[in-house]
Amino acid sequence: MVEITFVYNYSIVLISSVISIFSCFITLDLLRRVHRVKTKKMRKLWLTASALTMGISLWSMHFISSLSLKSENEVIYNGPILLFSLCATMALSYAAFYFFTFKKETTFSTLAPASVLLGTGIIIMHYSGTYGIVTNLFIEYNYLLVVISIASAIGLSFISGSLFTKTIKETFSLFHIPAALILSLGVYTAYYFAMKSMTIYVIPHQVVQPKNWEFFIGTNSILIGIVIINIIIISLMHTLSLRERRTHETKMHYMAYYDQLTGIPNRMKFQNTLQGAIMRNEKKNQQLAVMFLDLDRFKVINDVLGHQLGDQLLIKVSERLIEKAPLNALLARYGGDEFILFIENTDESKVKKAAEQLLGLFVEPFIMNEKEFFTTVSIGISIYPDDGKDVGTLMKNAYKAMHLAQKSGYNNFQFFVREDDEFHDRKIKIEHGLKKALRNNEFELYYQPQVHLKSKRIIGVEALLRWKHPELGIISPYEFIPVAETNGMIIPIGKWVIREACKQIKLWQSTGIRIKIAVNVSALQFEDQQFIELINETLSQNLLPPKYLELEITESVMQKINQSFAIISKLKNIGIKVSIDDFGTGYSSLSVLSSLPIDVIKIDKSFIQKMMTNANTASLVKTIIEMGSNLNFGLIAEGIETEEQANFLILNGCQIGQGYLYSPPVTKEEIEKLLHKENVI
Repeated sequence: MVEITFVYNYSIVLISSVISIFSCFITLDLLRRVHRVKTKKMRKLWLTASALTMGISLWSMHFISSLSLKSENEVIYNGPILLFSLCATMALSYAAFYFFTFKKETTFSTLAPASVLLGTGIIIMHYSGTYGIVTNLFIEYNYLLVVISIASAIGLSFISGSLFTKTIKETFSLFHIPAALILSLGVYTAYYFAMKSMTIYVIPHQVVQPKNWEFFIGTNSILIGIVIINIIIISLMHTLSLRERRTHETKMHYMAYYDQLTGIPNRMKFQNTLQGAIMRNEKKNQQLAVMFLDLDRFKVINDVLGHQLGDQLLIKVSERLIEKAPLNALLARYGGDEFILFIENTDESKVKKAAEQLLGLFVEPFIMNEKEFFTTVSIGISIYPDDGKDVGTLMKNAYKAMHLAQKSGYNNFQFFVREDDEFHDRKIKIEHGLKKALRNNEFELYYQPQVHLKSKRIIGVEALLRWKHPELGIISPYEFIPVAETNGMIIPIGKWVIREACKQIKLWQSTGIRIKIAVNVSALQFEDQQFIELINETLSQNLLPPKYLELEITESVMQKINQSFAIISKLKNIGIKVSIDDFGTGYSSLSVLSSLPIDVIKIDKSFIQKMMTNANTASLVKTIIEMGSNLNFGLIAEGIETEEQANFLILNGCQIGQGYLYSPPVTKEEIEKLLHKENVI
């Protein structure tokens, strides 16, 4: 037997090196994507792609390098053994990569077995691949070098994995390059130590014929075939990688410019589009309107029914807005329960019409879980160029106008009004004046009668707070109540109202007038720990039967329904009636309100004002009356101004109401005259 010496063709070595390094880099790039996918199917796809690329690259590198082996005899290849070497390498690579990506954060417990499996795959490829080259060969092994080849394969795989772990979740990092180089070095080191560990002998001049599954292939054919296979595999993997990258970029673009919940443009998309619209309208010398929409008291739905139902409502609102909004408008979700749109080539009259159209969209209920839900919207409007000439200013001023709409009682629209020095001075005077208004006796209760619609007989009165400021005159509660709620004055003011109302009831009773008074209670006062004690104490001090005091609370009590149920139950035990004021302007599910022990719902004046001119509103009022009656609620209609409205309510079953048709809010002296005139005793 004659020992075979190795002669290396450096051109072939260079080709195998390039293939190995590039394949290792592609493998790591594919492996990185496993962490980014969300489905098991895609995870398996990228693991398979990584293992396939790794197996092909190892197989190719081994056989290209083996072309350096020179022998006088023709080389015979054993097909099954070669196939085993390839499949075993790919299977072990898959197992290694599976362990490597098993957890979100790669640790030693996952990296170590992954390195052992990958190193084992490299070694099996080399030794079984060499064994698959069948001629008249005899091999002796240096087991120390065998161990070194195994250790280098596993060790360098571990180092490469450690580097790659640092940035596996990033799109690209400089760490990817040394990781690929070290992994390729591990392959080469293991291969050349493996080759060094083998002493190969050949029997000279012995002709060996191929058996079953064995075959001759020329050196050039092997080289060309391997290069072609690698080019095909790498091209396919690269194409798959590019396709995934484009999909990811498309998804990122969508996430950047479109709202994930509703699918409509988001704030960033809106701002970019608005910038282009401003430039167009500037060139054409046209006006542009920005409209900021906020769902009234949306927080109540989220807090009471949960965010899932709240999200459903936002989706349905966006669908309705997209379907019914003006054709030349761009609608976007600003965030939370806020939407924003702009209309090009417009003017104030067109914008008013558009705003009224948008308000009308919220008359009809939203159907969710086979139940009807009502909500309204407050709209703020800014006009280009009068209210701003850039994106930020127009959006900011539309937002301010929206808050003005909310302060004006919700469910309306307001144009932006510049706050001059006089306006700022007024705000400061109100804030400072509230703190001494009680001490200076500047508050006064006005009273509006509640009447039986058929007989027009007064059956009760509602106490309404007014503030006579020594300098600013009469200030509307719509203006000072929000300030009082912000600075904490609402609770002492609320206590004064309840005590004053109870004193007035007692005074009237001493003159023979026996009538109930309804008093508005803010949500903050309603939740105050001393509220029930205040009611008991006030009734006791005035020796007043509780049936003469009725408390009106807003739909915001739905925010904490369990707490509200407990408080209302205590009030009912005392003997006080409780009503829901401004029904329909916030959270408006009668079915949920029916779970509270309330007595009366008051239909908001915004519905009464529109029901004679809007068929949808009329239908809504009929539904509220019918459902309220079926649930045994008392019904009071607010804001009645015409006989036509009163007749409509009577015809549909609402018997009690209040409004300017009967009397505006008046002083106690004037209401006393009305009560004596009506002979209310």
